[in-house]
Amino acid sequence: MPLTYIDIEKQKTWRIGIFFLILLIMYFLATTALIQGIFLLFPVYFMKTGSIFLFVNPFYLLGIFGFSLIIAAIHFWFSAADAVQTVMNNLEAIPPDPEDGIHRRLKNIVDEIHVVTGYEKKIHCMVIPTLSMNAIAVADLKGNAAIAITEGLLSRLTRSQTEAVVAHEAYHILSGDCMETTVATSLFGMYAAMLDKLQDLGEEDKRGLHPAFLFFWILVKFSQILSMLISREREYRADAASVRMTRNPLAMAEALHLIGRNWRGAGLIGSGLEMLCIINPQKNELDEYEGFWSNLMSTHPPIKKRIEILLNMVHVSMADMDRRLNSESKTPVFSTGMYKQYYALDQKNQWQGPYTAEELFTLSWLLPMTWIKSDKETGVERASENPLFGLMFKNQINKSKREPSAFQCPLCRQPLIEIPYERTKVYQCIFCRGTLVEDTRIPRIIVRKEKECAERIKLLARAIIADNQKKFTIKKLKGKDVIARALTLCPKCKNPMLRTFYSLAYLIEIDHCKICNITWFEADELEMLQCVIENKITAQFDLLKEDVLI
Repeated sequence: MPLTYIDIEKQKTWRIGIFFLILLIMYFLATTALIQGIFLLFPVYFMKTGSIFLFVNPFYLLGIFGFSLIIAAIHFWFSAADAVQTVMNNLEAIPPDPEDGIHRRLKNIVDEIHVVTGYEKKIHCMVIPTLSMNAIAVADLKGNAAIAITEGLLSRLTRSQTEAVVAHEAYHILSGDCMETTVATSLFGMYAAMLDKLQDLGEEDKRGLHPAFLFFWILVKFSQILSMLISREREYRADAASVRMTRNPLAMAEALHLIGRNWRGAGLIGSGLEMLCIINPQKNELDEYEGFWSNLMSTHPPIKKRIEILLNMVHVSMADMDRRLNSESKTPVFSTGMYKQYYALDQKNQWQGPYTAEELFTLSWLLPMTWIKSDKETGVERASENPLFGLMFKNQINKSKREPSAFQCPLCRQPLIEIPYERTKVYQCIFCRGTLVEDTRIPRIIVRKEKECAERIKLLARAIIADNQKKFTIKKLKGKDVIARALTLCPKCKNPMLRTFYSLAYLIEIDHCKICNITWFEADELEMLQCVIENKITAQFDLLKEDVLI
């Protein structure tokens, strides 16, 4: 799954404060009306205390406000703190069955997204046992987050379409807008779902007399007020983020089209939960129009427009997409080969595998320049050239908590990280450990002795010096290089760098750019140079014994 790393900033959560304020106002007005009603029912008794109207005595209002604040805080916390579990229970969602192939595919996709985005908290995946087609993302104040997909949608989509849907829902969680919708749903929307179930218990003529029905009906109206604060533009952003993650706008368009033309869960997914869904389960005319009123009252933009935006990215018409979908099986048959498995070429030039994407990325020897291939494709490519792994590497750079520089590693093609070294500035690749140093800084590094020379570096330096002395002697005697090697491109000007020795006295190979006056040291070369100079290491070998004469 070619996911991308998204540099997402948390959405402002000021709306959550507005939600609490609305809740507080609701309780304040309700409590005030209730107490004022009691005062009016017993005017003679309360006239003795001063007045039958509450607003005359500010202490009454202050007491009501304090009481409302406590009740609102209790309501807010118990509704929103554990909202993920509440919503999942309402939908009767269950964890994926590890023995079910399609459920395993969902779990693999969620795990891959979790890895490449670097989201620190666990995103749980759930399955809603219904034939309807929809997907939901929830997050609560305790930091829990979950993506739930209906069985109908999960079983009818291909892997690429499922990836697009999961990426869409993951963006809601990662960006923070899911928290807003979940809080709004938990405060009032959950009661709309309860109201739907309550209506099924009685006859049509008795529903209006049910006290619980009246209470839930009021809360549903407040839910509709809160929905005005939920921007329908967030769905456009999530669609765009899904494309950035999967690099497959067509899969996202196809998924939306399949959901839109099938049963979305109306009657099963409560009317108060529509804000959490990828498409509104209820068929609402406002969802298919644009304009002030639709933007104000609808939480989802028109499906047709969402699909058209995605199709325009790949220059495919709606008719072409329909023909493509109709030519495919309506219910794809799952096999263990449906998701990609990868092979990687190790240091001994042996293919290792198969691995899932997550397993391959955990290999200690996997580098951006490692050759990999997929069981679904015939060609081979560098790991960094694969969209999925390339973005995993970028995410790993972000985890280093250092700002990437403008220079790229000439070997790994990944941004170098600025680090302090011997109290000066150098640029290092976190993968191959190569180091880029400005020429003026090299003498400072060499003369400073804050970094001790490890025994491993000493032994390696002696072996390298001896080997380089031998190669240098052969070159002088035979007039040619022993081993031809492609020139490394300068990370700054992109011109070929000169592969040479630091000096004839210290035979440590470096790559030097005379245009930019910078030097590239491959892994351990800078430390070896320090060690050789500090410990005066020189090569000692017999030319005749080494058989280098012509």
